[in-house]
Amino acid sequence: MILSISSSLKSFKPLKFQEGLNVLLSDTSPEASSKQTRNSAGKTSMIDIIHFLLGSDCDKSSIFRTNELMEHTFIGVFSFRGNEITIERGGGVPARIFLLKGFDSYKDLPIKIDKKTEKYYISNENWKLFLGNELFSLPLDIEGTLFSESYTPSFRSMFSYFVRRQNSGGFISPERQAEKQQIWDWQENLSYLFDLDWKISFDFQKIRSREKSLEELKKASKDGVFGDVIGSVAELRSKLTVAEKKAADRKEQLKNFQVNESYNELSRRAARCKTQIQAISRKIISLQENYNHLEETLVSEETQDTDYLLEAYSAIGVELPGVAVKRLEDVRGFYDSVLRNRKVHLNNEMKEIERNIDENRINIGRLDKERQGILKTLESQGALEDFLFLQKELAELEAEAASLKERFKAAEIIEGEKTQLDIDRGNIHRRLQQNYKERQSILDEIILLVTDAISELYDDREGRFEISATDRGPKFNISIEGDRGGGISNIEIFCFDLALLKYNSKKLRGPGFLIHDSHLFDGVDERQVARSLSLGLEATKDKGLQYIVTMNSDIYNSLPFSDSFNREEYVLKTRLSDKSESGGLFGFRFG
Repeated sequence: MILSISSSLKSFKPLKFQEGLNVLLSDTSPEASSKQTRNSAGKTSMIDIIHFLLGSDCDKSSIFRTNELMEHTFIGVFSFRGNEITIERGGGVPARIFLLKGFDSYKDLPIKIDKKTEKYYISNENWKLFLGNELFSLPLDIEGTLFSESYTPSFRSMFSYFVRRQNSGGFISPERQAEKQQIWDWQENLSYLFDLDWKISFDFQKIRSREKSLEELKKASKDGVFGDVIGSVAELRSKLTVAEKKAADRKEQLKNFQVNESYNELSRRAARCKTQIQAISRKIISLQENYNHLEETLVSEETQDTDYLLEAYSAIGVELPGVAVKRLEDVRGFYDSVLRNRKVHLNNEMKEIERNIDENRINIGRLDKERQGILKTLESQGALEDFLFLQKELAELEAEAASLKERFKAAEIIEGEKTQLDIDRGNIHRRLQQNYKERQSILDEIILLVTDAISELYDDREGRFEISATDRGPKFNISIEGDRGGGISNIEIFCFDLALLKYNSKKLRGPGFLIHDSHLFDGVDERQVARSLSLGLEATKDKGLQYIVTMNSDIYNSLPFSDSFNREEYVLKTRLSDKSESGGLFGFRFG
């Protein structure tokens, strides 16, 4: 329970609470703006102070780090399990919780002394561990336990169901005490609060984490972050097989490769031999053509005769004198001499051509033999740059094969992980179903706590509370029949929270109080608001519990309570107001 809240700030209005119903009223002026109501009255600020005293974070945006409050502290007196303790915390050193009274029996707390104030304190982290152990039986020392891991139940998360905050989205749905609360958080913490096996929800979260990693890998491959990293197993297996064969072939080629330092010179020499052979061959053709021409000339000259002159003169009837005939014979002798000389010359030229042809053919044979020898050498050896090129090509082929191998492994992992995830999810789902079957009596009790509250609030509507074992984890669903207007969704939250308080108090667990901001009753019919406060009173009075509500006085005074309900009895002596700057909880307006 909360016994009192005070502050070193002199203008702060101290609050004292009693067992049962506690109503903090704010007197609202019709002329006050919404800004004045929010900043000066302080109904919501009371809830912020309670969270602050019980371990909430205090970053730079916190109200307790403002210039107006930085140098001041807030003091809370609480009764937990019959032990009254007093603590102090301020925005100046929010990491320290000062222990003022009631901690003598707690021997295991890592208490230190503040040198400046000589007060005992513990860190806020250890304070939360202490509260988790004291109020919810969480381990005080989580080292080496499952609670040291991420995604496990925590004091702050469970406590926030008993003190919901409007500015965190705490009144959106019954199962979530904050708008941004993750599915694992409400599944595990509610399972813990309802004595269900929260470790099953923990295992569901591990499945979700694996699924998220798998989806991110798939998305990365589609978005091109890894290029074509992922493909199908069948496709990549084929590509990998071909790539590895190419790399193996090139490696074998390199293994047998011999580097010849004069490879390039030999290549050039072989090319020159070929060029020379071609040139000589053309020369032989030209010589052969000359030879043939000379041979034809020789034949034609050997067939010529001078007798045709005598035959010509005889044919025309001319009688040549003896002198003329003698001279003709002289000409014939000269002509025969010329022919003989010409024949000798032609024969000599033809023999020279034959010699040149034979010599060139010998050169062709020599060059061809040299070229064939060079080519034979080059068949088994290569140039250094060729060797380096082959090495580079092998490196590229091996890199491609290695890349395909990694992609193949990734594809196998993805396909295998997806299959394994389906199997694991199915197994965990069966565990959850079995857990609910084994704890049927607990489920029945919780369901009746919620539905009984609904039946108390509505005579004409039925409600139900379902706790389902789905393949995504526990599902908690409360519903009230009829139109969703009239603040029914808010009443669902009220019934859910009241069931949490009743069930955990019965188990000697929880903070011993339930607090509802006036926002919970926005849009709720006055009759249901009056009945809700009556149910809160009934659940806490004479049970060492508290139901604390903040409300505007005009609304509270108009509620149709029964004649036996003494509305003034439950109103805190401290009353807030937005009628003046000093009427709020802090005694001034911020800014």
